[in-house]
Amino acid sequence: MPCAERGGQVTSPRDANTPAMTTPANPKPASHRGVWYACGQANTLPGHPYVYSGPMATYCVWHRPMAVYSAALNRTYFVFGNADNSPTISYYDHAQASFASPVVLGSNRDGDAHRNPTLLVDEDGLLYVFYGAHGDPSRVLRSARPHDLTKWISLPDLADPKGTYPQPWQLLPGELFVTYRHAPGWRCRRSHDRGQTWEEPLDIVCHPQDPAFPSMSVYGISVAATGPYPRKVHFTWSRLGGGTPQEIATKHLWARRYNVYYACSEDGGHTWQRSDGTPYDLPITEETAEKLYDSGEHGVWLKDIQLDSAGHPLILFCDADTATYESALKLLRHDGSAWHVSQVAVSDHMYDDGAVVALPGNDLRIYAPTTAVQPLEDGGEIEEWISPDGGDTWTNSRHLTSGSVLSHNCVKTVHGHEFGPGDLRILWSYGDSNFPPQTRDVDLFCFGEGMAAPRRVDFPLP
Repeated sequence: MPCAERGGQVTSPRDANTPAMTTPANPKPASHRGVWYACGQANTLPGHPYVYSGPMATYCVWHRPMAVYSAALNRTYFVFGNADNSPTISYYDHAQASFASPVVLGSNRDGDAHRNPTLLVDEDGLLYVFYGAHGDPSRVLRSARPHDLTKWISLPDLADPKGTYPQPWQLLPGELFVTYRHAPGWRCRRSHDRGQTWEEPLDIVCHPQDPAFPSMSVYGISVAATGPYPRKVHFTWSRLGGGTPQEIATKHLWARRYNVYYACSEDGGHTWQRSDGTPYDLPITEETAEKLYDSGEHGVWLKDIQLDSAGHPLILFCDADTATYESALKLLRHDGSAWHVSQVAVSDHMYDDGAVVALPGNDLRIYAPTTAVQPLEDGGEIEEWISPDGGDTWTNSRHLTSGSVLSHNCVKTVHGHEFGPGDLRILWSYGDSNFPPQTRDVDLFCFGEGMAAPRRVDFPLP
């Protein structure tokens, strides 16, 4: 089972050659736990056989949204990869402060957590789940009734067998919009009949392919505005590359990404423009793209894109030294006229995956695993960073977790959380990031400033 990254090897709960665990299995059923996953055997650090590994129920950055607040019933719906790496859905009832029993929606052909699900809740409350796409067609399900997890309709696959990371949004009334990677770039498709049929794809970005990575070229993340239609969608991406031709020929390089680029659309994804309103000719090339950040020979790992209370984009990323994995967590923000970049924190791994939460009154918060628990492994203790000046400087305001034995990682922001009561704004995974792990037990955690402390997601037992 090849990994998405060059030179990688997938491991999963189904691998026959996986070393036996030294601790008892979690007594909770597989549907109540998350997937454990490991990837990457190129450019690893001494004593670390995989580039990253560990709790991946909410993996990865490119899967978005995975949690959506719905005001109609005051619920936060969320999807995740369960312990069998099956797409699973549940919700949090804010009035009852309780979680619904998870519903397993299907299965994936292997333990690759890149097949994790994404979620859309449309204007009528119908739920759509996309999963399985990692060089495979994306499978699509729709709830038979609004806000109901009990019965699902299987829709035609979102075609493109090379499509990966479907990111669904609703930008116009009665229309579904999905953007996703398709080598050698990034594209989108629309449906006007609730996913029964899809328009021909529109290529947004097309970058030249690196010979070391013939099936990949772009890593992108998107976010849509909430509120009245049409809803603006923002897209940021980095370019994949292994280095110079000589390096590619002589080394097994990890899949580094370079630079940060940006585009947005105000008409449902039909036309695209730069942040100053200048229109793009599609597809956008590297030469014509608006480059926000030049990473030089470092790698760039995008972490999140969100919107502030004025609707301006906030882009969280790591600028990482791929020789040591030391990473500077940085934020790019637009103030309505110009871009600014600031450094938030330093961590020990480029796969320390954090998220941005923007609250009213220019209250910006970042939640990320910026203190290591298992050194030089991805994940750690989740810490809150706040900015008193709109994003120019950052202060470590709170340790959400402390004294953890294992690692917290893969933080996801709830889409539309600003309309909710504030008791669940982020969701993440917790488990062992070492290899071989002492346990493959993976739990989910959540937090909002309305909670006294982070809460483990405990589903009702069957």
